[in-house]
Parts: sequence; C-alpha cells; structure tokens
Amino acid sequence: MLSAALLFKDALYGALIISVVCAALGVYVVLRRIVFVGAAIAQLSSMGIALALFMSGMGWLTGMTAHPVAFSLAFAMAGAVFFGLGGGARAGVPPDATIGVTYAVAAALGILLISKAASGEAHDIFLQGNILGITRGDVWVLLGVSIPVLLIHLVFYKEFLFVSFDRETARTLGYNVTWWNLLLYFTLGVVIAFAMQFAGVMLVFNFLVLPAVTGMLVARSMQGIFVVALVAAVIAAFVGFSLSVPFDLPSGPAIIAVSGVLALLGSGARRLQRR
Repeated sequence: MLSAALLFKDALYGALIISVVCAALGVYVVLRRIVFVGAAIAQLSSMGIALALFMSGMGWLTGMTAHPVAFSLAFAMAGAVFFGLGGGARAGVPPDATIGVTYAVAAALGILLISKAASGEAHDIFLQGNILGITRGDVWVLLGVSIPVLLIHLVFYKEFLFVSFDRETARTLGYNVTWWNLLLYFTLGVVIAFAMQFAGVMLVFNFLVLPAVTGMLVARSMQGIFVVALVAAVIAAFVGFSLSVPFDLPSGPAIIAVSGVLALLGSGARRLQRR
C-alpha cells in the first residue's frame, strides 16, 4: 500500500497539504456554523474554472495554463467578500437562503458552461479535480499558498477566535470585527480557489467539514479541536490515497470515506466518554 502511494508521491504530498490547510480553516467553518458558505464559495470557484474553459473553447482567451486559476480565484474572492459582508442580509434575505441561492445558481451555470466547452471529458476531470495529476510544481504552488495562510492564522489565532465567538465583546474592546471577518473569508477563499484545481468541490468540502467535526467529537478544548482536526485530515488523506492506488479506486471518494470512518470513530469515542 505504501509503495503504491509512493509511485504518486507528488500527488500524495499535494493531498496532504490541501488536507492540512483546509482542516485548519474548517474548524472555524464548522464552529461558526458557516459550513455551506464553504460549499458555496467552492461552487463559485468551480464556476470560475468552467467560465475560463468555456471562454477558451470559444477562442476568447489564449494561454489557458494560468487563466483557470485566475478565474477561480476571482470568483472565490467575490464570494468571500459577499459572505464576509453579510450576504443578502441587508436586503432582508435570510443568510441560509442566500447561501442556497448562490450555491444553486453557481452549480447550474458551471454545468451549462462546461457542457459547451471543448474537450468536455478532460475539462470535466479538471473541474472535478484530479489529485493524481498533481506535479512537483503544483506542490510548490500549494505550499506557497498554504504556508502564508497558516502563518496568518497562527499569528492572529486569538483575534480570529475572539471575533468568531464573542463579536459584541470584541467590538466593545475596539476590534474591527468586519475587517477580521473579511480576512477570515479571504483566507478561506484563497485556499478553496487553489485547492479546487486539484481536489474538486466534493473533496475540498470534505476537508473543510469532517476533520473539524471529528475534532469537536474527540477534543475538549479549542487547541485540542485544531490538533485532532489536523491529525484526522492527514490520516484520511494518507490512508485514503494509499488505498485508492493499489485497489484502483477514485482517490477523492476514498479519502472522504476514510474521513467518514474517523468521524464515526470519534462519535463512538464521545459516547464512551459520556458513559
């Protein structure tokens, strides 16, 4: 199993990097109850990729090696600003409805655009992510994005935590809640946009949710939740990837299945602790 995974070591490294950075941000996503904001931003990022591929197929863009990333990032950032500023709350639309509308429209437009793009099968694979296609250059790109994001969250850990769970007190003490909220959403958007190129919507959403849920089930402190979430994400990425190669399984779903098993084990451990 290990030897098979090492045949795709760059892909494994990429999967591990994505798992760590998504799990770290996923703790905030789950605890702030904005799980489907992450899904909506991922879907917007996916729509950006579809638009880039469509415009390339129509001959409106050239040199497409970088354009899908740029489009994905632009749409993810737009979604981050939109949700970071409260979505459609000022227009009287409930937040969950705004998220649902954004997700549905972005998904539909993405499917329509990709259906009209040239070389549909190859583009579909790119749109859905292709973990096994990660190269050494892609690993460096992922590291270049992930390390600054993780450093920002490490340095400003207390600020993010304070603003996330006690906004009124934070405002009273002079914190610019809107700024910190936007910074959190910006880092989330950047990570999703780059992870989407390789992992696709389903796997990115998994890493944003399931490891954090496992952490919440097992740990009893914020630090503990982060540690367990990161460990669960790394285990899921490594074991799922290692199983997918020798057994010829889709890597993404295999990783998600392992994440699900870890969450179930966490739930079982939680019940034993209560007894």
